[in-house]
Order: sequence, then structure tokens, then C-alpha cells
Amino acid sequence: MVILRADQEGHRYEVRVGGGVARALGELGRGRDRVALVSCRAVLKTPFGRGVLAALARTAPGSPVLLLPDGERGKSLFEIERAASRLLRAGGTRRSLLVGLGGGAVTDAAGFLAATFMRGVAWAAVPTTLLAMVDAALGGKTGVNLPFAKNAVGAFHPPVAVLSDPASLASLPARELRSGLGEVAKYGALCPPMLARVGRAARSGRVDPALIAACARIKVEIVGRDPKERGERKLLNLGHTFGHGVEAAGGFSDYSHGEAVAVGLAFAFRLARALGRLEEGPVAEVEEVLLAAGLPTRVPKALARRAARLMGYDKKRTADGLQWVLPRRLGARWRVEWDVRVDPRAVEETVSEIGREP
Repeated sequence: MVILRADQEGHRYEVRVGGGVARALGELGRGRDRVALVSCRAVLKTPFGRGVLAALARTAPGSPVLLLPDGERGKSLFEIERAASRLLRAGGTRRSLLVGLGGGAVTDAAGFLAATFMRGVAWAAVPTTLLAMVDAALGGKTGVNLPFAKNAVGAFHPPVAVLSDPASLASLPARELRSGLGEVAKYGALCPPMLARVGRAARSGRVDPALIAACARIKVEIVGRDPKERGERKLLNLGHTFGHGVEAAGGFSDYSHGEAVAVGLAFAFRLARALGRLEEGPVAEVEEVLLAAGLPTRVPKALARRAARLMGYDKKRTADGLQWVLPRRLGARWRVEWDVRVDPRAVEETVSEIGREP
């Protein structure tokens, strides 16, 4: 068990990587009017999901189960309204606890439901995918999608605990594990000395708990210093500007979040090279890790052009245009910087480069 202490503007909570989820949920549920489980059918069919459901039945009898559609389809204002109505009818109050059990989409939606129900109730994240364990469940960013924009509606609402049990990854489909490696690779790109370790995990297809905890520690520490993304926290968006455009261009179904982030990472490093911020070496190094994990680094040309148009809705844009998160050469390695203004011609060049013939 690795226990990290997160502090977000005075709100302190534990991030646990290891077993003991059922016991921890029992402790968190004491004194609550209701403990409501937010999940999806695919997760509740797994051995781990069934175990959590059984544990809640023992420690918090009568807990309502709020089912969302699988994946990004569950991240809509319509589904949040439905879940909030069910919770209200089930007796939910301001003293209720929501438990988000699932991947990044479930934890994003569960956190947003918690942030908005009764103007804010407590919630705990129990991530069941690698992507959620290293990214989505951490830091208190919650949200849902609009039809053409990823996470366009949301709130900062930190959980009371994040309980990550790597045992839940045993039943994860291969594509979901690869998707998580896209976010793990992001941390390797942010912390170049860690990239070789990420590469070994990518080649083996196995991510050990220590690497999960290392990624979580990076995010927790950055969020602790910049909880509202006014500065350093923007680093965590590396690969996400073009990546979110890819997700939207694919209708939030053709590319998983981690796959889109992988393309976005390749785009960011190629864009940095086009701007003279990097040489070819780092670009090849990052793409080698992504390809070893079975992740895409390019997309069809038509989708690349559509993604470029849709990334104009990115949350990081200002009146002056998009603000990029890009690497810059630093000695033999690189460092990543935020709020980088970019010549639109370099973006157009990179869009053409990242696009491939269908």
C-alpha cells in the first residue's frame, strides 16, 4: 500500500494505491445519510465491481446504484440530470456520499454530480482503469462533455479519498490498458528521466503499482501547488490540446482518451520541432514509447483537419488564441512549458504532418 497525502487549497485527502478498498469505503460511509454508488454496467460485471457492490451492501444497506452509460456516453448533462433525479428520489441529502466506481468517464461524471447535487456533496473515487488511477480520478477536476467539446462543462471539486486497487486492472480489456499507457507516457514526457521506465512498461504490457504511484505523486504534487490551473497545473495538459480535438473529431468513440492523448503527445513534440524548440531525437524517443504501447501517433488526414478545427473550443484558449503546452530543449533532455504562443502556420504544418492517408 502506498498512501499519498493530497492538499488542494486546504482540502486534504488520501490517495491510496493498494488493497483495502472495501474497508476504506466502510470508514468513509460512517455517519452519512446515504452512500450512493455511481458506476456503469461493464464495471459492475467485473469481479472487482461485484466485490465493491457487495461491500457497500454490507456496510451501507440500501445504497442506491446510479448507472451511467459506458464510456463517454455517460458524460452528458442529460445523464447527470437523470442521475441527480434518481439520487434525490432515493433520499440523497447534503450529508450523502457518492462513490465513483469506474474509469475516467465515470469518475469525471460522478465528481461533477457530487459538485452540483445540493450545491456540493462529498465523493470518493474508486478508479478501475489505469487512466483513471494516474489522471482522471486525481486533482478534483470534474466535468461532462458537450456534443462537440470535451469536458466543456465542469467544476473543481476534490474527492474525500481516491482508492486505487491495481487488482481491478486484471479484468481490463487490452485496449483500455493501452489507453491508460497514453496518460502514463504523458508523465514520462513531463519527467524525461522516467520515460525509460514507461518504455519498459509499454513493451511488457504490465504496469506495476510503483509506477502507478509515481505518476499519481507527480499529479498530486503539481495540483497541490496550483489547484485551479492558473500556472503549473497546465503542464498536465501536455498532449491534450490536439488530443481533445481528436476525441471530438472521432465522435468520442473512434479514439479512447488515452489513444487521443498519444496522438496529441506526438503532435506536441512534432510542433515543438517545427518551432525549433527541439531536435528530432526527443520526438523519436516519445513516439517510440507510444508505438511500443500499441498507441497511435498519427490519424487520417481528414480527421486531423477536423481535430484542428475542433480544438478551437479547447478550454485553454484565450482571446489571443490557443495557449500550448510544449517541450523545449534543456541540455541533453527537455523541459515542458505552458502558455506557449504558436505561429498558426507551424500548427497547420504539423496538422498536415500528423495526418496520414486512410
